[in-house]
Amino acid sequence: MTCPNHHRPEVVSVAPELCPLCGGPNTCQRCTVAAYKGPCWCEGLPFPEELLARVPPEAQRLACICRNCVEAALRRRPSPRAGPGEFYFDAATGYVVFTAAYHRRRGYCCGSGCRHCPWREPESLPKLAATESP
Repeated sequence: MTCPNHHRPEVVSVAPELCPLCGGPNTCQRCTVAAYKGPCWCEGLPFPEELLARVPPEAQRLACICRNCVEAALRRRPSPRAGPGEFYFDAATGYVVFTAAYHRRRGYCCGSGCRHCPWREPESLPKLAATESP
């Protein structure tokens, strides 16, 4: 962008610790000022292309999308079909049980108390209430 009153590019301020979509904190480990960055909540999480396309050009590669926005986008998509090795039948109950691999591919906690939910660990991605959206 160019400022019409000057002949130099306009400076756009982007806060790397805020989500460029909703303005809330993104809790990204890579965007902190701390020396130790550590693993981030988003590692291994699928980011929908349609969500990435909504990031304003001036914020791309400068600020991370928050987990609420990512989970809300994933919830709007149909759940993927479970493939071989991603589920089994519990012999005692007859219920279908999804594996952690399936849950990771889906990308969010559904809140049903699934036996192999990888998002139930304290440092993992918390579940998003079904009524929340960015």
